[in-house]
Amino acid sequence: MIKHIIYIFSGLLLALSLGSCLGMDKEIKDWWERDEDGKLYGTYHFLDDRGIKLYLPEEFKKTSIAEYQIVLDTLLDKKAYNIEIDRINEMQEMEGGFHLFFDKYSLSTCTVNSVDFMPMSKEEAQQFVGIIRASNERSFNTKEFTIEKLGAKYNGNSKEHVFKCVFMISNEKLNNEFYNTTYVVTSNDKTVLIQITSPYKGNFDPFITNINM
Repeated sequence: MIKHIIYIFSGLLLALSLGSCLGMDKEIKDWWERDEDGKLYGTYHFLDDRGIKLYLPEEFKKTSIAEYQIVLDTLLDKKAYNIEIDRINEMQEMEGGFHLFFDKYSLSTCTVNSVDFMPMSKEEAQQFVGIIRASNERSFNTKEFTIEKLGAKYNGNSKEHVFKCVFMISNEKLNNEFYNTTYVVTSNDKTVLIQITSPYKGNFDPFITNINM
């Protein structure tokens, strides 16, 4: 099954964070976190192609590719724009359903691919971390950017599991950084692939645990 995973992710490109392009304030409030009373503010989105209920921070809104293109056109230069659109098109062309969400406040993007059942063992998850790193290294000039794995974990078994991996991509000269978080969630013979690109590191785990598959 790891060959299937390699096929899915080997062609993906990562664009520079929108927030990094804009010099986003590092002190921005992390509204993805629970409040002082422990309440988590989110919204369920029904993925009708697989019958999955996805729980995301309420700031993330379902966005069409056409709408996303308009947003990107106002924020990115031509090169960065083309890289991001190519990435989105690659993901849309994967088998299964594709869903795009955008948080205009933090300028974060969440892409979701709902695919056929794709079991992953702990050993395959370890290989997957290397695949994601290699994808980042192909997308960024490692002489200019530092690619750092902040963590990876795998809970469960090949039939039901949650895999998570977080990378930080930074440019010391430009004094910016962004985070790419990948989840692979499998349950009830269904699998979702989630990628979040954001100019700051938010804790997405509480939302992932609320997925109804």
